[in-house]
Amino acid sequence: MIGFFCQYRAFVEEFPDIRFFFSSSKSSEVIDGSLDESVNFLGRGLYIIASSNGFLLMAEDLRYQRAYYAYNPAMRQHLSVPVTPTSSITLPAIGFHCKVDDPEKDVISFTIVRYKTWHDLGSSVTIESFSSETNMWSNIDITLDVPVRVFLNRWMKLASAGVIDGVFCWIDIQSQIIFYDSVNTHFWALQLNQEMYVLYFRCLGVSGGDLYYASYNEADLTLWYLESNIRSQDAVWIRKYTANLTNALVNYCPGLFQAEVMCMDIHPANPHIVYLEINGNIVSYDLEKNIAELLYNMGVGDYLLFTYEWHRWPRLL
Repeated sequence: MIGFFCQYRAFVEEFPDIRFFFSSSKSSEVIDGSLDESVNFLGRGLYIIASSNGFLLMAEDLRYQRAYYAYNPAMRQHLSVPVTPTSSITLPAIGFHCKVDDPEKDVISFTIVRYKTWHDLGSSVTIESFSSETNMWSNIDITLDVPVRVFLNRWMKLASAGVIDGVFCWIDIQSQIIFYDSVNTHFWALQLNQEMYVLYFRCLGVSGGDLYYASYNEADLTLWYLESNIRSQDAVWIRKYTANLTNALVNYCPGLFQAEVMCMDIHPANPHIVYLEINGNIVSYDLEKNIAELLYNMGVGDYLLFTYEWHRWPRLL
């Protein structure tokens, strides 16, 4: 991973600026220059909605998101996605997955899924799905085995935390994780264990092909690993790390150890590295070594981070 694109999440008339910063001091040695300006490929503002394997999904409108663009920051190339068939979904949950498994193929394929969230118990969901291979949207109506609520926080990511074997994963502000299996067209929710749940100071991520959950509570940061199969209805979580964040901040970032901590993201290849927002600062924290590194000062606000991975072979849309 090279770094993050960062954008303030607010409903204002002017598009918030997009900034890029490296995920470590070593990452800046891989590529030259800044990627901040590369996202202005239309000559006007856009919102970053999701990221996947070095590509960004962007939209002109944050609330309704009918016009999407897939964007390759490395190649400065974008592809317009056909307008969605449904116009009535406000702030949809989004899944975005780019397939870049074969380095012999220069052209990638990608999938977008989206659905309307709901706060009352619901017994069905309609998934809108787009495939770049067919260049078409399709609707998938699913009857749920068990009624669920889906309550995503608009100030947090509405994009999925990642995809494992065709299964998209979201974390909502209740004590549950939402799953959509795009292979078997199955949709369900799993409750977190009571000891895992905290209201705001947590994040979900896919790292090395596995699902991880990080939470911060009373100075300790804990990382959990989903040991059971991603499609299992009986989740088995294993506590992988628990570390005292305060000690690391005192030693490496002494000005931040008394500030509020938000878990923002998990490194996509090294799960023991978690990215935190502390009083407007982005901090990389290594749970194995108990080392913290101050990466970037964004200023206080509601920001979202979108991981950016660098592929050494050309990847085209």
